[in-house]
Amino acid sequence: MAEYICAIRTNYFHVKDEEKFRDLADKIYCGDGDFELWEDKDKEGKTVFGFGCCSAISGIITDSDEEDDDAAYDRFVDELQKLVAEDDAVIIYEVGREKLRYLNGLATVITSDGYKYLDISDESVKLAREMLKNEEWTTKRSY
Repeated sequence: MAEYICAIRTNYFHVKDEEKFRDLADKIYCGDGDFELWEDKDKEGKTVFGFGCCSAISGIITDSDEEDDDAAYDRFVDELQKLVAEDDAVIIYEVGREKLRYLNGLATVITSDGYKYLDISDESVKLAREMLKNEEWTTKRSY
């Protein structure tokens, strides 16, 4: 059986409360990789953060043993959304594969007002349909 292998990386972004963000970052856990947090300064000298890991982000550690992976990841996104600065966005990039059966290119865009998911495979089919002027066009994308 093949194993899904991925890596996660974000852009650099501002947060509303650095201490609360660091507390949240301490609770983030990843599948098989170590979570890494980076800090830098923007042009005005304000702290910006980025993070990543060499596996999927599973979520945040909670006191509940009954929480499933989807709920843990959703809680992570919800908590991060509360902390991102009003005029900034967190973009979580994920690239992954299961041997060569499929390749993933995913992004989660999080602002203080909401979040959306982007799948490069779905978006590329939409673009091909637009370029071909054929809304019915489809193709096999995994094996």
